[in-house]
Amino acid sequence: MRFILVVVAGLFLVQDVLISQTRTRTDRYRQNNSSTVIPSDINYPGSQLKIVLAQVTGGEEVFRSVQRGIVDGDFEEITRHFGKHIYLNLRSIESGYYSANQAQFVVQNFFNTNKILSFSFTTYGESGGAPYATGRGSINVKGNREYIQIYVSLMKQKDRWVISQFNIY
Repeated sequence: MRFILVVVAGLFLVQDVLISQTRTRTDRYRQNNSSTVIPSDINYPGSQLKIVLAQVTGGEEVFRSVQRGIVDGDFEEITRHFGKHIYLNLRSIESGYYSANQAQFVVQNFFNTNKILSFSFTTYGESGGAPYATGRGSINVKGNREYIQIYVSLMKQKDRWVISQFNIY
């Protein structure tokens, strides 16, 4: 029983940390010793933004693909980047670690019941060598518009970047 309480308390702590990382836009301009944040709305000349993001995250193509999948409501575009195990936290759905196959069904169910109206990543960065992206959007839930925030974190698996965490708040 004590172990379960510790695990649950740890999950709430992780969730609070993730929410605090993505809560304010001004924080994304700060840099500290353990992470680098590149705001997506800085106007870099030519293709420099692509070069900067590739150097910082190494997972630029994955983030682009995930954003496209979210906007189009195409769960397959997102789930093809899942690692062997992934931490999911989707609003109104139980959160936890899932195998890639299980996670695919959970994400598919979410997109089938919630129509994405708009979304774009607003912040890219890395923390401890793990690239991440956060963004905001809106969904249609039973005829009502609700606002969402999405956090995606990557990790290196063999020679490619895969999604290790996918959260929708």
